[in-house]
Amino acid sequence: MQAIYTRTMRITDDGLGKAMEICQGLAKARKKYFPKHQIYFSFQVGGDPRTIRETLIGTMFEGENEADAKMSADKKYQSLQKQLKKVAVEGTIEDEIRSHL
Repeated sequence: MQAIYTRTMRITDDGLGKAMEICQGLAKARKKYFPKHQIYFSFQVGGDPRTIRETLIGTMFEGENEADAKMSADKKYQSLQKQLKKVAVEGTIEDEIRSHL
């Protein structure tokens, strides 16, 4: 099934630059494990709230469990996720999946 997965989160006022660096690494990690997916990170730099939006477009729920498990176990990916938690505003993550057949 083709799907569009989006995760949006607020970033601390002084954390946008660091968040952009972290997201570059996350995009590389995702591309390593999901090479056929389209992966985008976008940033709202002006105004409040400052946000990051991660968008993945591709197949979901069709054998990707193994790739997801490998990515989640990747030490670099884990480190980037920990770094992201330091600049993200707790409780602001919103996930959305839209699918089409």
